[in-house]
Parts: sequence; structure tokens; C-alpha cells
Amino acid sequence: MPVVTDSPPDLPGVEHRYVDLGSGVRIHVADAGPADGQPVMFIHGFPQNWWEWRELIAPLAADGYRVLCPDLRGAGWSSAPRDRYLKNDMADDLAAVCDRLGVGPVKLVAHDWGGPVATIFMLRHPAKVAAFMGMNTAVPWLKHDREAILNFWRMWYQVPMMLPVIGPRVIADRKARYFNLLGPWVGGQFQTPPADIAFYVDCMRRPGYAEAGSRWYRTFQRREAIRWLRGEFDHHKVNVPVRWLHGTDDKVLTPELLRVLPEHCSDFELELVPGVGHWIVEQCPELVLDRLRTFLKTT
Repeated sequence: MPVVTDSPPDLPGVEHRYVDLGSGVRIHVADAGPADGQPVMFIHGFPQNWWEWRELIAPLAADGYRVLCPDLRGAGWSSAPRDRYLKNDMADDLAAVCDRLGVGPVKLVAHDWGGPVATIFMLRHPAKVAAFMGMNTAVPWLKHDREAILNFWRMWYQVPMMLPVIGPRVIADRKARYFNLLGPWVGGQFQTPPADIAFYVDCMRRPGYAEAGSRWYRTFQRREAIRWLRGEFDHHKVNVPVRWLHGTDDKVLTPELLRVLPEHCSDFELELVPGVGHWIVEQCPELVLDRLRTFLKTT
């Protein structure tokens, strides 16, 4: 893993852009591939940043796509303002980045927390999105039934990270004890490589980033969860192609959560991957690349 500095790590073929959106928000974007290629935007999860997609960037850029990997606000080399970190605001960041870079409509790919942000981006700015592929991620739609309620306990792991004072310390722990404990549980016994975890933790040890990560979860639990349960996006429909790749051994984002997607997506296809957990990008990079190429060619 590269050493964490004030600049993002170098990757052959990648140009690093910084998009100033005002109000103290500056978004870093790793940009690769031909400038006139079909734009594909990858949205990372937590505790990751744009580096999550590093193994996919060169092959897809070589295929002729323009690959854009932004760091969400509060992560990577984007700014980490003291903010509520509403996913609606993060989604609007992505729309503004597309406008500033003059690209779109984009095909979206997202993992983990990137999924709700990408979905809301698609709902709030439908003209800017051509298709969407989710990988072990969630959406801001929920089934309002007993089965869904019985799965809420799976969110327990968020509590230590969302707490003021305690949360940032847990996230910035140099030994990454919480992430090492949590990783195999959500990963179906697959653990993200220790060097990767150490790199992401080092990124968040920089001033402001562990606090931002804690606020991602605090904002969700205190503000967004109840709004989503009350149906903030329940009347929104998606008319672009939506594809899903989901490892079934994910103990948090179980396949049960995906039951709601066909109700909101007019063109939806799901592939379940047995024996794979939450960290599907790291666990099955060749499978992910193959399915991405199919997604990009057929949607």
C-alpha cells in the first residue's frame, strides 16, 4: 500500500482533479481513460475511498471508458468539513462534479455507503444518470413489513462509530481493532487484506476525517433512517437499467433488503453470488470486472 500523504497515491494513467463546489466542499476525482469515452462513475463505501476501485480503473480505461472515481465528502482527498453529512448533499456533490467536468449522463457503480448516495443522485438528478450497478449495497427504499423490521438489529455495528468522541477514536485507531473485528463478520469470513485496512485507517487519521466518518453514521441514525422509514423516496421510480451483484454471505446487507428494488426499478436484474460477503470487490475482482463489462456493454 502507498504511504498516506496530503496528495492521493499515484496510479498509472490516472489524473487527479479537484472540483471546488463552494461552502468548504472540494471533491477529489481520480480520472482515467479517454476524455470522450462513455463516462463511468464509481462511488466507494466506508471506510474506503477512491482507491477501492484501483484494480478496475486500468482495464476499463483500456476498454475506452472514461473512469471517474470521486472521493465522497469526508473521505479520501476530498474535503472533510464539519457538517451533517446528509446523503442528499453527497448526491448533489456528484451531480455538481458531473456539471463541472462536463460529463454525462454517467453510468454509476457503487458499493456499501456509495449505494444510497448513488441512488439518491439518480433520483434527484435523473437526466445525469444512464444506468446503475450496485454491489453489496443498500438503497433508501425499505419494505414496511415484519421481515424488514426483524433485520434492523444488523445495524448494531454502527453504534460505536456514530458516537461523539468515541466514534472518531474507534475509526482512527492505529491498530484498526474494530475494523479487524467487524471485517470477517460482514465479509462472510473474508477479511479485507490488513495492508488495505491500514491504508484506509491512515487516511482517516488525518485531521477531520475520522470525525467526518463518524458523522456519516450519526447523520444516518439521527436524521435519515427515520425519514427513509417514513417514505422520503417511496414515490420515486427509476426508469434506467439497474443491475445488482450481491454476495449472499454479507451479514449486514442481506439479500432480503433487495426485495424492494423491483417495485421501484422498471428494468432490474439481480445476480446473487454464494460464498461471497460484503467485500465483494476485493474478494472477487475478476468476477466484478467481468460483470461490469457486461453491464457497460448491455445497458
